[in-house]
Amino acid sequence: MTSRRTARTTAARTLAASLAVPALLLTGCGASADEQRLEAFCEQVPDLLSDITDDVNAVYSDPQSAPDVLNEAVGKLEEVQPPADAEEVWGDLVSSWRAFTDLIESADLSDPSANTDLAEEATRLQGDLVSAGEAVDTFGQENC
Repeated sequence: MTSRRTARTTAARTLAASLAVPALLLTGCGASADEQRLEAFCEQVPDLLSDITDDVNAVYSDPQSAPDVLNEAVGKLEEVQPPADAEEVWGDLVSSWRAFTDLIESADLSDPSANTDLAEEATRLQGDLVSAGEAVDTFGQENC
């Protein structure tokens, strides 16, 4: 068993090293770190947002899963390192998602009628999410 674990660890280190070398080589190709972030942002964020939208839409069939799904989505959003020009709009989007997630976690998902006091805040947060999403979309249209 130990030899298998050692072999896996060695293989993982070899794979990590082989992936790190091209990254180091690419950084020396004249593109600044912020230009690289912009390129990665433009390539990866649309798919990420699409995946998150699909995951959140799936919550309608299993409302009890909402806190876990939303926390996972926010975690993915928080991992994104936007270019400097997108930091504010991206931060607004992440903050809006976090606030919405916190609201859902405070709700009684087993009894929707128990959450009427949350409706106004939910509506406000949905507006924030739309506004923040539109700002990120505008950034993408103008810069990607």
